[in-house]
Amino acid sequence: MVIHYKLFEFAAFAAVSGNSLDTDKEVLLNLKSFLEEQNRVNRGRYTEWNERSSNPCEWYGILCSNGEARIIGIDLSDSNISGEMFNNFSALTHLQHLDLSKNTLNGVILDDLNRCHNLVYLKLSHNILGGELMLTGLTSLEKLDLSTNRFHGEVKFSFPAICHKLVVANLSMNNFWGSIDYFDGCWNLQYLDLSSNNFSGNIWTGLQR
Repeated sequence: MVIHYKLFEFAAFAAVSGNSLDTDKEVLLNLKSFLEEQNRVNRGRYTEWNERSSNPCEWYGILCSNGEARIIGIDLSDSNISGEMFNNFSALTHLQHLDLSKNTLNGVILDDLNRCHNLVYLKLSHNILGGELMLTGLTSLEKLDLSTNRFHGEVKFSFPAICHKLVVANLSMNNFWGSIDYFDGCWNLQYLDLSSNNFSGNIWTGLQR
């Protein structure tokens, strides 16, 4: 009996921790309910996500891996989304691509997003998000676009921690301040936009690379 109980306990944990396409689907349906609760009118096409459909890979804005094994991308840009960010993206354990740009998301980036360790592409531009930037867990990022928001503080809280693979970083049109000498670990960086902020001090010497 003890062995069977342990097996059941393990299976229950696996079912809720996001280890299959079915659990990914449940996370998306929770996201849909969250967005509909915050946006009573002028909703985007996420309302078309249908729990009776067995394959979420066919839903609008959803990208799946080869063979439709797992959800790896969400694109809900320009989807009339307002309110705070969803707090369970990390349950999509294979998520690599997240685009929520051109909405009116407000508040801060929740720590949940910081646990999306497989994110390669993150675009939150053209929202009204604020607070200090704390993205040290996103060490797989290659493209980051946070432009045209209300972020403030120093970038040292995220850089150089997320620099290892970063190719594109757009932090323009925010309220960042302090120095810009925190990009020394960004050896793959090809595009950097820090315009329209409140940075001070010396130009980053690594720009000559």
